[in-house]
Amino acid sequence: MRTQIAVSPLPSLSVRLRSLAFAFSAVAAACLAISLAPVQVQAQVHVQRQNVLASRTAAVITTAPSADDAWLDKTRSLYYSSAKAGLRGFDCAVHPDWHALAISADDAPTADGNEMHLASLDTIKINLHAQMQGGSSLDWNQAFGKPLDANASNLLSKMHRTAEQSLEGFLQFWAPFVDGSVVPDSAAGLAITHSGALHTIHAEQGSTALTETFSNDLRLEHFDVNTNGTSIQFQPAYEPTDQGLLVRSFEASVRTADTPADQAQEMRVEIEYQHLDGFPIPSRLSMEVAHAEKLSFVLDGCTVSRLQRSEPAYTVRPALQ
Repeated sequence: MRTQIAVSPLPSLSVRLRSLAFAFSAVAAACLAISLAPVQVQAQVHVQRQNVLASRTAAVITTAPSADDAWLDKTRSLYYSSAKAGLRGFDCAVHPDWHALAISADDAPTADGNEMHLASLDTIKINLHAQMQGGSSLDWNQAFGKPLDANASNLLSKMHRTAEQSLEGFLQFWAPFVDGSVVPDSAAGLAITHSGALHTIHAEQGSTALTETFSNDLRLEHFDVNTNGTSIQFQPAYEPTDQGLLVRSFEASVRTADTPADQAQEMRVEIEYQHLDGFPIPSRLSMEVAHAEKLSFVLDGCTVSRLQRSEPAYTVRPALQ
């Protein structure tokens, strides 16, 4: 069974940040086995993305390069960019921690009953088809020798949904941090301040406020979005590589307008990498939400695909008369 993952190309900073807000909610909901209406939610987010993108595009005015543009260029050059490296996507087999997935997926887990079914889970094959520019999909294929009873079938359906939401959410918030777009390519429409050891990028559009904070060595430390009263705060951590800074973990917090600060939903994601044809791609994902089971996915047997480079446009000059 192939499930299409709705991940659209997100060319602007405002749209990227709004996507991250949705992505965190999707992963947290999967880890906590919260019931969502993902198609409906994604449709609403898609409309919001288009509105933000249209407004931002209309507001951009072509100006001469500024000191802030130079600072952005310097900062951007420090980070690994899958887009510049030419990564289009990757395909991997996925191996979940089935026990943790079963517990997270089941509203009322019964350990004995679940253990009886876990032995059959090795017959399930999961393949992730990740596209960095959107349109990713997930294959979930199961082949059992005998029909499953109602309880086992229901549990597997929930596990399928939990795995799908977890991987969907991960791809949506991970891609902007590795494709290079986390650092805007222009200062137009942004408020950039430099004070002491901190550098801040701020943007507002409608009901969404977006803030990035960089340390004195230009490492992104905070990546926050406030949209429609919901606050989502990311704390990414990076590791230096020969290709530039590469994100290795996130700590995140989400809080609605009516939620006390001490009751914010906390989450941590850790990423281990494998290198294939020169591209760093995930080899293991660990996702942990406070008071919930820690989910783990191993990715192996991977292949990568490259972006097709188009030839530069050129103009043929007319022959001299």
